[in-house]
Amino acid sequence: MKIIAATRILDEADIVEAFIRHSAHFVSHHILIDNGSNDGTVEILKKLAEEGFGITVYQNRSIHYSERSFNTFMYRKAIEEFGADWIVFLDADEFLDDRKLGTGLGPYLQNLSTSQPNLIAVKIPMVNYNYTRQDNKEEIIVPQRTTKRQEPTTSYKIIARAMPDLSMITIDNGSHDVLIDGVQTDKSIIENNLWLAHYSERHPLQIVAKFFKGWAKVLAAGQTQVDSGVSWHYKGPFYMILQDPATLLRNEWFMTRKNESPDLIEDPIAYKGGALKYTAVPETEMIVAKSLAGYIHDIAVQHGRLMEESPDARRLVDEWASQQVKII
Repeated sequence: MKIIAATRILDEADIVEAFIRHSAHFVSHHILIDNGSNDGTVEILKKLAEEGFGITVYQNRSIHYSERSFNTFMYRKAIEEFGADWIVFLDADEFLDDRKLGTGLGPYLQNLSTSQPNLIAVKIPMVNYNYTRQDNKEEIIVPQRTTKRQEPTTSYKIIARAMPDLSMITIDNGSHDVLIDGVQTDKSIIENNLWLAHYSERHPLQIVAKFFKGWAKVLAAGQTQVDSGVSWHYKGPFYMILQDPATLLRNEWFMTRKNESPDLIEDPIAYKGGALKYTAVPETEMIVAKSLAGYIHDIAVQHGRLMEESPDARRLVDEWASQQVKII
């Protein structure tokens, strides 16, 4: 039984080392696509590879949203190059939590392979963990610093089975579904005893950077992608900050206690990754500045490349540049 992890990653230097170390407890190998990190993420991944962790890292600095193609690429690589039986799709802020499973992930999937030979995917619920003012800011292992969670969500990520005809399979946006010839499969089950502990929000400025890059990538993909509703949760905060930054950045609730609630449950996961070697106490302001500056740089470089390589694009941009619109 060979289980391979697949991850698209962008600017996760504060959490990626713990993520790789923890995930290695569950999988034989880990495939990642770096989407253009500028905060030290790639450097940490290189050190982990040198240490001996089984990771393969591709890079695609695309400035626009194309997650479905990235996910499907990793699914195929996992099968063709690493002989995967099952592929676990994880973001870098998602940690497998098998405390309720009653068995290891490998034996669990082995049993499914035998007992349900037509099964294509297992869906596992995401459980959001919230940072609070009570967190120990000196603790650099995120799952040991942030230990309060919400109830499990009804948002699921997939563990996809390797299928013989790869041309039929697409892994949908967000890794929430497997599509067979473009149609969501009904050959899946939900496993509520295996969780994905989700540490998506770790600092208010880190959240702001996600808003910016998340919606900017959708805009850069064109109106069809905008109209599709993908990543819609970034849209409102993006325009709120664009039009009146103080709405969030001078909001005491957002900047200090956004995620605090009496309903939070103290429930730390069983982190399996051990000590970290390459992760420093994050200077979030500096990390966010590098991340946003790097993304702006990539936008400018790719725009310039498009102008150089496509006469039609240059002609269109020059046409736009020659238009003046009276606004006052």
